[in-house]
Amino acid sequence: MYIVIIGGGRVGTDLAKLLLPEGHDVVLMEKDEELANTLSKEFDALIIEGDGTDLEYLKDAGLNKADALVAVTGDDKVNLIAAQLAEKLFKVPTVIARVNNPKNEGVFSNLGIENTVSTTRASAMQIKNSLGESKTILTVGGKEAQLMDIKVKESAPIAHKKIKTAGLPKGCIIVSIMRGDRTLIPDGETQIKPDDNVTLLARLNTVDQVKKLFQEKKRFGLM
Repeated sequence: MYIVIIGGGRVGTDLAKLLLPEGHDVVLMEKDEELANTLSKEFDALIIEGDGTDLEYLKDAGLNKADALVAVTGDDKVNLIAAQLAEKLFKVPTVIARVNNPKNEGVFSNLGIENTVSTTRASAMQIKNSLGESKTILTVGGKEAQLMDIKVKESAPIAHKKIKTAGLPKGCIIVSIMRGDRTLIPDGETQIKPDDNVTLLARLNTVDQVKKLFQEKKRFGLM
């Protein structure tokens, strides 16, 4: 793939380091002259010193033939403009923009940039995952659904039941089940067992209900 990266900071350079060994053609654009010069010595790729919101620099980067543009500067305005130019003017098939301030995610979406990555939200999500038994992998559909990993407890209401009779709420789909060292692609007849690690897609308004199905049943009794 021919990929143009706007922003030569930590995120942009780390992305380039991941893409180059896989054989992708990478163009890295950075407006800071000193940083651009440093990058030109570090990477075996085309480094352009320029502003990612300038049409001439984008043309120099070959955006007209790019398969993807990724705008990952520390400035949301730059990322938004670069993404819009790539999508609307250059018709780049895949456009991804970094959102530094989570409050701006709605602005990007309203202006037609749906593929966004919030590094701030991702960091918060990682901390949240470390505190709980279920892990949110990502949010999808304009933040309307979550892709989650969750482990089945021994006495969970969903344990030992077939998926079709497990009581999953509408809009919840089990994508895969990791059982020991095997990965299962389930159907309605698949039985869910204790210690299964289940990957599922759930609408946000059903997440709490889904989690209760996987948690230990509360036991009541006299002491």
